[in-house]
Amino acid sequence: MSKLIYYVAATMDGYIATKNHELGWLEAFTLSDDATPYDIFYQGIGSAIIGAGTYEWIMENTAGHWPYQNIPCFILSSRNLSIPANINAVVVQCSVEKTAVEKTVVQQIAEDDFATKQIATKQIATKQVATKYIAAKQIAAKAKTAAKGKNVWVIGGGETAAFFADAGELQQLFITTVPVFLGSGIRVLPVNHLVQAVPQTQRFLSNGAVETIMDIKPMT
Repeated sequence: MSKLIYYVAATMDGYIATKNHELGWLEAFTLSDDATPYDIFYQGIGSAIIGAGTYEWIMENTAGHWPYQNIPCFILSSRNLSIPANINAVVVQCSVEKTAVEKTVVQQIAEDDFATKQIATKQIATKQVATKYIAAKQIAAKAKTAAKGKNVWVIGGGETAAFFADAGELQQLFITTVPVFLGSGIRVLPVNHLVQAVPQTQRFLSNGAVETIMDIKPMT
C-alpha cells in the first residue's frame, strides 16, 4: 500500500533551510559512503507532492533541469503557477485563507464585544481546519493513485509536510539529521497539533549525520 513519506535533511535544531531558503549548510556537508543511496530511495517512489515555494526554488537553482521527470508531481499552491510543458506536473489549488466574507464578519463585530469576536474567530478557525483536512485527504488520494503501488514523496517544504501530517495523511518520516545548528530558519515539520512518531530504524553515519526512519502514528 502506498505511503506518503517525508524524505528530508535537517539540522540538529530542527530546521531544513535558513529563513531565506538557503541550503549552504547542507551543500557544504560531505555525504558519506555509508548513507542510504538516493537512487535506492527513489526507486520506491511513484509520485511526488511539492509545495509552491519548494517548486520555485528547484526551478531557480537547477538551471531549468527538472529532477523528477519520470514521476507525476502535484504542486500545492494558492497561486497560478506557470509549469513548463516538458514537466510532468500539475498545480493543485490549495488555500485555507479566510474568505472576504469571513473577514468582514469578524471586522464588523464591535471591538468591545470580545466574547462574540472570540466565538466568530474560533468558528472560522474550525472551518479552516476542516477545509485543510478534506483537501489533504483528496490530494493524498490522487497522489497515491498516480504512484501506482509505489510510495509518494512529500518533497517539501516543512509546511507542506505538516499540512498532510495534521490531516493524518503522512505515514512516514525519513530524516537525515546533519550535525549543524542554524539557530533559526524553516522548521522541519511545523504541525498544529500533537503528531506522534515511532522510530523504526536509526543509523549513525561516519560523517556524523544520523538517518532515522519513523512511522507516524495514525490519528485516533
